[in-house]
Amino acid sequence: MKVLAICLNSKFIHSSLAPWCISAGINEFCKENISVAVYESTINIDTEKIVDEILSEKADIAAFSCYIWNITKTLEICRILKERSNIVLALGGPEVCYREKNILSEYLFIDFVLRGEGEWCFSKFADTFYCKGELSLVSGLTYRENDEIISVPEKFYTDTPPSPYCDEYFNSLNGRIAYIEASRGCPFSCSYCLSGRLDKVRFFEFERTKNALIQFSENRVKTVKFIDRTFNASERHAYQILEFIKENYHRFFDYGVRFHFEISADILTDKLICVLSEMPEGLIQLEAGIQTFNKNTATAINRRSDSKKLEKNLLRLISLRNIHIHTDLIAGLPYEDINSFAVGFNRAFSMRPHMLQLGFLKLLYGTKMRDAADSFAKSFSAEPPYEIKETLTMSYEDILKLKHCEAALERMYNSGRFLLTTDYLLDCLELTAFELFCEIGSATGLESVELYKFVEVIYNTFMHRCDWEKLREKLLCDLISTDVNIKVPAELKKYEPEYKTVKKHFSEKFGENIKLVLLNNATQAYIVKRSDKKNLYNRYEGRILKTGF
Repeated sequence: MKVLAICLNSKFIHSSLAPWCISAGINEFCKENISVAVYESTINIDTEKIVDEILSEKADIAAFSCYIWNITKTLEICRILKERSNIVLALGGPEVCYREKNILSEYLFIDFVLRGEGEWCFSKFADTFYCKGELSLVSGLTYRENDEIISVPEKFYTDTPPSPYCDEYFNSLNGRIAYIEASRGCPFSCSYCLSGRLDKVRFFEFERTKNALIQFSENRVKTVKFIDRTFNASERHAYQILEFIKENYHRFFDYGVRFHFEISADILTDKLICVLSEMPEGLIQLEAGIQTFNKNTATAINRRSDSKKLEKNLLRLISLRNIHIHTDLIAGLPYEDINSFAVGFNRAFSMRPHMLQLGFLKLLYGTKMRDAADSFAKSFSAEPPYEIKETLTMSYEDILKLKHCEAALERMYNSGRFLLTTDYLLDCLELTAFELFCEIGSATGLESVELYKFVEVIYNTFMHRCDWEKLREKLLCDLISTDVNIKVPAELKKYEPEYKTVKKHFSEKFGENIKLVLLNNATQAYIVKRSDKKNLYNRYEGRILKTGF
């Protein structure tokens, strides 16, 4: 019998660990005459192409890992597969395991839904199905029997799962992000999240993680993302891993790799901050969720964190200047109105993380917030990703305003493209960060536009409210700091007669591979070398030099 473990990723750059965990479980626990293959694709690939490729595998069972970003496509593919073949269709993953009976009731072409850790629950199911055994003995399985839908309670495991890493896994990566877990579960129980539903955090042996990291280095994986929900839940566990990476940097990791961790900043210890401070620049990226600074909101969503300590530790990390810091806020939470959100946004932005994500509450199946939605939500999307549209304290217009703020934040700040322009506008217009990004978002809109058009809108929107020449210079300096091949938008072109002379002079001094902008009536030049290393904001470092004019 052949099993095909399948996942549809949201983008090509992403990979999925889930089908490889299923594969590892089958290889470890199932009978020899049960084989397994892995199939990954993306939701952007043509449905018919995916169906044809799945059918070409000639599998007996197709097992899909389901998430909010792929459930719609997955169900459509399953419907077509069942129309064209007798393949058995089994679903697992967070998007189905908390509504398993509804899935089987609504989608008659789905045969089974599994809940729990796939290495064990799916391998047990595969063995039982192959041997025509008693399905009621498979923990976490939901299935039909006659006219009844039966759901078997899931089992929680304390063992360490088999490693998903093999030659086939690394051959399939092809430059994509690789994922690793050093623990399962989360010590917190935030009501908008599914991660805290497991009984407790389970930390895997350090040797397992160390061996995986060495495998990543041998295969020159460029981005390694730890999927532990709170990487620093145990200081000892986190320190072991970070210290190994630091001590073995030149031996294993000095080839441009970046490691990504999700942390709780308020429980960071001095010992962990110390080891992080000793990391080479750009090696580590930390994602530290803030979610909200509103105390009533934090209480309502059962988020236990010390906001003052969180802020203090984030500022310490950012000041190190060697680690990329990603933080995020969630809009649409209970008791948060537009004014309190603005206060929290400005507080978060004032820390100047390298990325500040403005997200919107998603009412996921299985979360306490979805169960209690009537108590705070006026409306949310019925389709994935189940995003909030209006709350009792935040109107539809407020949410739309935040959408515009988010779009401007992404283009101006998180992209790293317009940091000088942002600072200049904040200073000369005397606006808060929230006010500025809302105004930019309103002017530029939500739709994607070409870069030169976006720059023109920024210039035309603000040129009459500040020194237009300085605004022009900031925009140009930003552009060449992020893309040395950029063409100057027509609105910003200014042909000083000295330009060619200055360019020739500095090209002779620094080499031909430079880009420059003339400042202060050509008395200064902002120069970027194309070969310069980018910083944590993904920008080339420029320098201002006198031109001699």
